Amino acid sequence: MGNGASTGIAASVAATSQADITAAVAGLTPDQKQKLMTALGSSGGPKLNILLQEDLTIRGGAQLWLMNCGSRLQAAGHQVTFLLPTKSLIVDDCKAIEGAKVEVYDEDKIAEKCDDFREQFTALLTPAHVCVTLVRQKRGTFQNVGFMGDCIAQAKLKTFLIAKTGTPDPSYEKSFYGGALLESGQCCVITIAEYTKDFIVQNMGVPAKLITNVYNGTDTSKFKRTPEMAVEAKVRYPLSDGDYVVGCIGSFEARKAQSVLLQAAKKLVDSARLPNIHCLFVGEGPDKQMLLDLIAELKLEKNATIFDFTKEPFYVFERCNIIALPSTGKEGLPNVLLEALAMGKPCVATKAYGMPEVVIEGKTGYCFPSGDVDALADAIHKISGASEADQKAMAQTGKEMVFAEHDKVKQFEKILTIIQEKATAAL
Repeated sequence: MGNGASTGIAASVAATSQADITAAVAGLTPDQKQKLMTALGSSGGPKLNILLQEDLTIRGGAQLWLMNCGSRLQAAGHQVTFLLPTKSLIVDDCKAIEGAKVEVYDEDKIAEKCDDFREQFTALLTPAHVCVTLVRQKRGTFQNVGFMGDCIAQAKLKTFLIAKTGTPDPSYEKSFYGGALLESGQCCVITIAEYTKDFIVQNMGVPAKLITNVYNGTDTSKFKRTPEMAVEAKVRYPLSDGDYVVGCIGSFEARKAQSVLLQAAKKLVDSARLPNIHCLFVGEGPDKQMLLDLIAELKLEKNATIFDFTKEPFYVFERCNIIALPSTGKEGLPNVLLEALAMGKPCVATKAYGMPEVVIEGKTGYCFPSGDVDALADAIHKISGASEADQKAMAQTGKEMVFAEHDKVKQFEKILTIIQEKATAAL
């Protein structure tokens, strides 16, 4: 079809009401609807109305993801509306997205009596083909996903609800993943790890058919090694050339369990299995002084160093032989592992949550039981004692896996496809 025909289609549909468009496509199959929307999208035709909702007020990775999602969808020609708490730290950023709309609600009052906000939420959901919301803990009377689902069900809307969730929380309830829409299947859940998907199915009773796993992605373009990076890494982290450097990046807090790595290092030094081990800790947090005291207590001053938090972790990865993540608390699928593997660095990590999905035994690294000092020491020693060829093979396998399955752009496109498919089905 030539440009003239496409322009003609665009002109015709531009003058058509949304109600007429909905009636026209009602009898089409899902595949036909998708093809029609693709064609209309390329010709400037009718676009999708998408509502994005978040209940937390912080500005973290999940909130930045939602902003990026809205920006991409708006740039594609769809109409995006953000629904956020009044104190959300991303309100101004969302308002800066050209064409996007931002609606707010009082986060304190909605927790006291969420029914007072039913009219506002329903009014925003009514024109929306799809609503994407991040699963959050219940606050007073308000749990965001369940409430959105109830609003859709009570008003008998066709809006499709997508709940995106991170690390599973045992205190969550089944309704947190779709509310009243779970029975009808007018909703779905996107998880970030197979572990999360399995946990929700087994512990919350959400049907597996409603859950799609899309791994978190990392910006692989930032994690490409260069000779210049190697030089700069040694400047920023001046350790001895003969050190076998085990990097550990993350906040200094109890759940990260950096003390387990220090105890493992002590065993490797005292047993002479790896006397030149050097633990490179990078981060910030309340446990920093405790870690400094533990280093002194274990007499590891020559085998461990703490550096400040950095926004350029690729220099840390470049300086290290391997990366360790000994966390004993909730982790999900940590970006630090994806980033390290993208840089060709084998990893050792706790055998919990989504970590074993990328730290594959003997292929990209080794996992060990939570808090097991001896097992962590053994895992580090296995990699350090492997032949140069085996270490290079492990590094290459990890890098190829991340670039193929965890690239940020590719993973984000998968989610955008789900959003657009579900929105199209709601026409």
